[in-house]
Amino acid sequence: MRVLLAAMSAAVLLSACAPTTTRTVSASSETYVWARNDGRRMAGNPELLRQGQADQAACRATASTSGTLNLQVFASCMAARGYSPRQV
Repeated sequence: MRVLLAAMSAAVLLSACAPTTTRTVSASSETYVWARNDGRRMAGNPELLRQGQADQAACRATASTSGTLNLQVFASCMAARGYSPRQV
């Protein structure tokens, strides 16, 4: 039961780092979250979660023009900050 709760909590926390703009790949829509490249989990670690949210906000600001989010710029910014997209 604790493992299931921990897994669900991790999914919710990591979804906070996912871009709100859906990324369309071919004909289907897929959802992504951003994971740290160093393997450290943000779930259960408030400091890493805050850092992930701050990094995402900075990348959104960099990638936003005229109210739209340039996903390529956003992804490049997140990669430069040490994150990789993970399909959910």
